[in-house]
Amino acid sequence: MYPVLRNKFGIGANGLSSPISVKWASFAELLTRGFNALPPGCLVGLIIGIAVGILLTLLAEKWDYVPSPSAMGIGMLITAAVLLTFILGGVAQLIWARVSPDTEKTYRIPLASGLICGEAIIAVVLAIMAAAGVNF
Repeated sequence: MYPVLRNKFGIGANGLSSPISVKWASFAELLTRGFNALPPGCLVGLIIGIAVGILLTLLAEKWDYVPSPSAMGIGMLITAAVLLTFILGGVAQLIWARVSPDTEKTYRIPLASGLICGEAIIAVVLAIMAAAGVNF
């Protein structure tokens, strides 16, 4: 599908872009240019972030409702549209678990897998339709 999408929309600012790839490219540039390329205050922010991450990890060992530092990091890398679906799915799962714990435990993994697979299939279908010139 990548060649079809690339040929249809192009790559870059006026075409397809990957926000995560842009962030990783910036990280690679930082590694090549060194810490002097960082704006003032970034190293202090880095130290604070490391301390908060360690603290959250230690607190998560004792309490179930402490946010995961890994999940927070992923949330900072992905786009808001994707993050919003994660949040809505988590809230829906929490409500479902409170309303019907037995069915939630039985069906949450198959349902989540089906939703992910369905989204991927729809993305492929939409890409094929766009490549065929169908406007939607």
